[in-house]
Amino acid sequence: MFTSSRGNPYDIQFLNRRFKGVHLEGKHLTTHIFRHTHISMLAELGVPLETIMQRVGHNDPNTTLSIYTHVTKSMHDDVINKLNQRQA
Repeated sequence: MFTSSRGNPYDIQFLNRRFKGVHLEGKHLTTHIFRHTHISMLAELGVPLETIMQRVGHNDPNTTLSIYTHVTKSMHDDVINKLNQRQA
């Protein structure tokens, strides 16, 4: 995801040290936040749990479900829209 001008990937520890200088209110910025965001986006898109687990190397579905697939605002809004359409 992050590469040097020569196309070589940066070391994770190097990136995490650089991210320490970035301050976002209420966020602890590390390279792991990108993994969390990726998994949440896959869940939001409706990608099957098994596919997400395979992509990120999880063996236990509880790990994926409990940590990463929290309900996003978009998922919440989607449910409301689907329920409203069903009533119409």
